[in-house]
Amino acid sequence: MNSNLTLSKRTLVVFWVGGVSVGLVPIGLCLGTDFALADSILVAVLLVLMPALAIAQAPLLAEAKLERLPAYWSSIATLSFLGTLSWLVGTRDGGAGAIGVRALPVMSMAIWTTLLTAAGLFTVVWFRQVGLRMGLSDTRSIRDLLPKTGAERRVFFLLSIAAGVGEELSYRGYLIPVLMPIVGSWGAVAVTSAVFGLLHLYQGGIGLVRTATMGGLLAWGFLASGSLVPGILAHTLIDILAGLLLADRLLLPLSESGVAE
Repeated sequence: MNSNLTLSKRTLVVFWVGGVSVGLVPIGLCLGTDFALADSILVAVLLVLMPALAIAQAPLLAEAKLERLPAYWSSIATLSFLGTLSWLVGTRDGGAGAIGVRALPVMSMAIWTTLLTAAGLFTVVWFRQVGLRMGLSDTRSIRDLLPKTGAERRVFFLLSIAAGVGEELSYRGYLIPVLMPIVGSWGAVAVTSAVFGLLHLYQGGIGLVRTATMGGLLAWGFLASGSLVPGILAHTLIDILAGLLLADRLLLPLSESGVAE
């Protein structure tokens, strides 16, 4: 009972801090930068509110019995909303090119997509080997969220597309160009990658670092290729391959307590 009360208090504190910050950050950005109000609010949502929600939800997910289909549909709705919002705000002046949605020659598109997909899967494999040597384990949450039935696999496929499109539009295509005038290109990559890792805190400490590294790779691909499209395709393919085909071979063993070490 006491641990549950402590957990609830911590969750409320995180929600409260996140909510207050989302109110204050746009004011600071409007006063201290050339950000328009729409950009200030969206940046606060992506860099403050979403990580705060992820931090607050991580311990709850560890304790709760997860229902996969509702969790999938909820995530699809959230990712679609963020992606649409980032598209509308990010393209209002410079069009799709302002957030990196531009075509590449077919061969370049294929090479960049293949390279980023292979690098992403290699990252997962490398972190698994490191985790095994260090005696680490994945969280029960990440295993509970993997699809088990045909219906769950079909919805997970849609979730992979929503994540590939929504997260890339928001955390690479929109945020990196917006942050670059303030913190530079590498600063923008570092900030967005760190926040991207926090969004996946439910995967445990090693999952956070793994996902942040993945975000850095996708950000590098975006800046180096000049297009967000290979990153969208690679992100989608990585989620499909890792979640539907290779999950059992890529995940770390589960500890007896079900909590990541």
